Amino acid sequence: MIMKSENPTCGKMLVSEPFLLDINFSRSVVLLCEHNEEGSVGFVLNKLLSINTDEFVPNLLTHIFPVFYGGPVEQNTLHFIHRCGPLIKNAQKITDDIWWGGNIEDVNELMNKKLISAEDFKFFLGYSGWASGQLVDELNNKSWWVVDSDEKNVFTDDLEEMWSNVVSTMGENFKHLAKAPLDPQWN
Repeated sequence: MIMKSENPTCGKMLVSEPFLLDINFSRSVVLLCEHNEEGSVGFVLNKLLSINTDEFVPNLLTHIFPVFYGGPVEQNTLHFIHRCGPLIKNAQKITDDIWWGGNIEDVNELMNKKLISAEDFKFFLGYSGWASGQLVDELNNKSWWVVDSDEKNVFTDDLEEMWSNVVSTMGENFKHLAKAPLDPQWN
């Protein structure tokens, strides 16, 4: 069971409540990569775009990766998370199994040597960002649930069901919400 928490911290996941109307975050699962007094940064894990890394930044990488919608902030930037740990220099540790960014040349070299695989990465266009106190306000307004992250959930291929799968593992009180329609009037 995924543990529901009240405190957003680095490495937690934000799960949008079922009826959040914001088109950027409807039925989203966001990995929180930074949370401090200055604000918060995260990446939407379950919204795949129809572009790849080579279309966004030609010749940056020797391997072509799919690109996810990271969030509405700075849509002209490319970010990545991975499970390669300190093999990639300058990577920031998010959890024991999840890392953020690092030296892109290390990615190319390790991929070429087949020491890591494409499944170890998620690339994002833009990011989700909150100013100081903004995320706490959204949590107080019940827009998000905070849950423990799980490396399997973060890197799953089942994007269509990611949100409902995470919600259904939050406990008995949440199982019925995992199957809630997008519009409560459909009920």
